[in-house]
Amino acid sequence: MPISRDRFERGGERYSIEERILTFLEEHDQQAYNVREIAEAVMETGWSESNVEQPFEDEEHVGWVLDVATVSSILDRLVDNGALERRVVDTGTGERSYYRTRAV
Repeated sequence: MPISRDRFERGGERYSIEERILTFLEEHDQQAYNVREIAEAVMETGWSESNVEQPFEDEEHVGWVLDVATVSSILDRLVDNGALERRVVDTGTGERSYYRTRAV
Protein backbone atom coordinates (compact mmCIF):
# COMPACT_ATOMS: atom_id res chain seq x y z
CA MET A 1 0.00 0.00 0.00
CA PRO A 2 1.49 3.37 -1.01
CA ILE A 3 2.03 6.07 1.61
CA SER A 4 1.91 9.86 1.37
CA ARG A 5 4.98 11.98 0.81
CA ASP A 6 4.58 13.51 4.29
CA ARG A 7 4.52 10.11 5.94
CA PHE A 8 7.56 9.07 3.91
CA GLU A 9 9.45 12.21 4.99
CA ARG A 10 8.72 11.45 8.67
CA GLY A 11 10.47 8.09 8.35
CA GLY A 12 14.09 7.59 9.33
CA GLU A 13 16.95 6.79 6.99
CA ARG A 14 18.30 3.29 7.02
CA TYR A 15 22.00 2.79 7.57
CA SER A 16 24.13 2.11 4.54
CA ILE A 17 25.14 -1.53 4.38
CA GLU A 18 28.01 -0.60 2.07
CA GLU A 19 29.38 1.84 4.66
CA ARG A 20 29.04 -0.77 7.41
CA ILE A 21 30.94 -3.33 5.31
CA LEU A 22 33.77 -0.89 4.58
CA THR A 23 33.97 0.21 8.22
CA PHE A 24 34.00 -3.39 9.46
CA LEU A 25 36.76 -4.45 7.07
CA GLU A 26 38.82 -1.32 7.75
CA GLU A 27 38.58 -1.94 11.51
CA HIS A 28 39.72 -5.53 10.95
CA ASP A 29 42.30 -4.89 8.25
CA GLN A 30 44.68 -7.64 9.40
CA GLN A 31 42.16 -10.35 8.53
CA ALA A 32 40.01 -11.43 5.59
CA TYR A 33 36.40 -12.60 5.84
CA ASN A 34 34.01 -14.63 3.72
CA VAL A 35 30.57 -13.33 2.73
CA ARG A 36 28.76 -15.19 5.53
CA GLU A 37 31.08 -13.75 8.18
CA ILE A 38 30.67 -10.24 6.80
CA ALA A 39 26.87 -10.59 6.64
CA GLU A 40 26.79 -11.71 10.28
CA ALA A 41 28.94 -8.74 11.29
CA VAL A 42 27.06 -5.97 9.46
CA MET A 43 23.42 -6.99 9.09
CA GLU A 44 21.05 -6.30 11.93
CA THR A 45 18.70 -9.09 12.91
CA GLY A 46 15.56 -8.98 10.84
CA TRP A 47 16.84 -6.48 8.27
CA SER A 48 15.42 -8.36 5.30
CA GLU A 49 12.14 -9.26 6.95
CA SER A 50 11.37 -5.65 7.83
CA ASN A 51 10.49 -4.91 4.19
CA VAL A 52 8.30 -7.98 3.70
CA GLU A 53 4.60 -7.48 4.42
CA GLN A 54 3.57 -11.13 4.33
CA PRO A 55 5.73 -13.57 6.33
CA PHE A 56 7.19 -16.56 4.53
CA GLU A 57 6.65 -20.10 5.72
CA ASP A 58 10.32 -20.37 6.63
CA GLU A 59 10.98 -16.69 7.27
CA GLU A 60 14.24 -17.11 9.19
CA HIS A 61 16.00 -18.97 6.37
CA VAL A 62 14.60 -16.75 3.64
CA GLY A 63 15.76 -13.66 5.54
CA TRP A 64 19.24 -15.11 5.95
CA VAL A 65 19.47 -15.90 2.24
CA LEU A 66 18.36 -12.36 1.38
CA ASP A 67 20.93 -10.87 3.78
CA VAL A 68 23.78 -12.94 2.32
CA ALA A 69 22.66 -12.17 -1.25
CA THR A 70 22.54 -8.44 -0.44
CA VAL A 71 26.00 -8.45 1.12
CA SER A 72 27.42 -10.59 -1.69
CA SER A 73 26.14 -8.16 -4.31
CA ILE A 74 27.60 -5.18 -2.46
CA LEU A 75 30.95 -6.97 -2.04
CA ASP A 76 31.11 -7.66 -5.78
CA ARG A 77 30.47 -3.98 -6.53
CA LEU A 78 33.14 -2.88 -4.01
CA VAL A 79 35.67 -5.26 -5.60
CA ASP A 80 34.77 -4.00 -9.09
CA ASN A 81 35.22 -0.40 -7.90
CA GLY A 82 38.62 -1.18 -6.36
CA ALA A 83 37.65 -0.61 -2.72
CA LEU A 84 38.17 -4.25 -1.67
CA GLU A 85 40.31 -7.22 -2.64
CA ARG A 86 38.89 -10.71 -3.20
CA ARG A 87 40.88 -13.92 -3.14
CA VAL A 88 39.62 -17.47 -3.65
CA VAL A 89 41.10 -19.58 -0.86
CA ASP A 90 41.11 -23.36 -0.41
CA THR A 91 39.72 -23.79 3.11
CA GLY A 92 40.28 -27.53 3.23
CA THR A 93 36.57 -28.14 2.68
CA GLY A 94 36.43 -26.39 -0.67
CA GLU A 95 37.26 -23.05 -2.20
CA ARG A 96 35.68 -19.90 -0.80
CA SER A 97 35.98 -16.20 -1.60
CA TYR A 98 37.48 -13.98 1.09
CA TYR A 99 37.46 -10.18 1.20
CA ARG A 100 39.61 -7.52 2.80
CA THR A 101 40.38 -3.86 2.37
CA ARG A 102 42.93 -2.96 -0.27
CA ALA A 103 46.52 -3.22 0.97
CA VAL A 104 47.92 0.19 1.83
